Amino acid sequence: MDRRGFLQLGAGALLSAPTLLLADSALANAWPSRAISVLPASPIRRVAWTIDDGFSLSALRAYVDLLHANPELRQTFFVTSGSSAWAKVAPDLVPLIKAGRVQIGNHTATHPNLQHLSNRQIQVELSNCHHFIQDHFGVDERPIFRPPFGNIDQRVVKAAADVGFTAPILWYGTFASGAGVSSGTVAYNAKKWLHNGRIVIDHANGMATPGAFKTIMRMLAERNLQTVTIKDAFPHL
Repeated sequence: MDRRGFLQLGAGALLSAPTLLLADSALANAWPSRAISVLPASPIRRVAWTIDDGFSLSALRAYVDLLHANPELRQTFFVTSGSSAWAKVAPDLVPLIKAGRVQIGNHTATHPNLQHLSNRQIQVELSNCHHFIQDHFGVDERPIFRPPFGNIDQRVVKAAADVGFTAPILWYGTFASGAGVSSGTVAYNAKKWLHNGRIVIDHANGMATPGAFKTIMRMLAERNLQTVTIKDAFPHL
C-alpha cells in the first residue's frame, strides 16, 4: 500500500498517542518517527480540524466567516505561501490568530514533493514560507510544518529540523476535499473521520467543504467534540 493508501486509512504515529490501537501493525510505520498524526490523550473530547493549501480565495473567506459565526471554533491553517489568497485574507485572520482561535503552520512556498528535493531545496521551501508568514501574520510558526501530500521520510525530517521545523504535523483522517469533490463527499468523510483524538486534514482549494460546513458543525456538536489548534493540544511546541 502506498502513502496515499495510508492517508485514507488514517495511519498514525504512535509518538503522540501511545494508547492508539492499530488493526495492522504495518500502519505504525506509515509515518517516520517524530511525526505527529493524532492528539495526546485528554479527558476532553476534541479534534484538530486542519486546513491546507489555500488556493481558493473564496474558500478561505468562507472559513473566516465560519470562524466569526462560531466563536467556539478553533482551526489550524497550513499556509502555502505561493497562493496569493493568503495575503488577501491575512488582515481578517490576524485578529483570530491573536485571540488564539487560529494557528498558522508552514506548508512550503510552492507545494512540492519534499522527497524529490535536495536538503537545501527543502529548507528554502520552508524558509520562504516562514518569511511570508512572519511578514503577513506576524507570528513565528516554527516548529510545526506539514509536508505536501504527506510525503516525508527521515531525510526530510532532518533537513526541516535543521532550520527549526522539528514537528511535522500529519493526520489521522481526511475530508478528501480535493478538486472535483462534492460537498456530499466531504460530509461523508467528515462522518467517517471526525472522532475524538484525531487530526483531520482539509483543503481550502474550492467550495466543497464550505458547502458542508453546516453538516460538519452539526457533527461536532452531536459528537460532543471540541475543536483545538495544534498548539492547544501540544503546548510545548
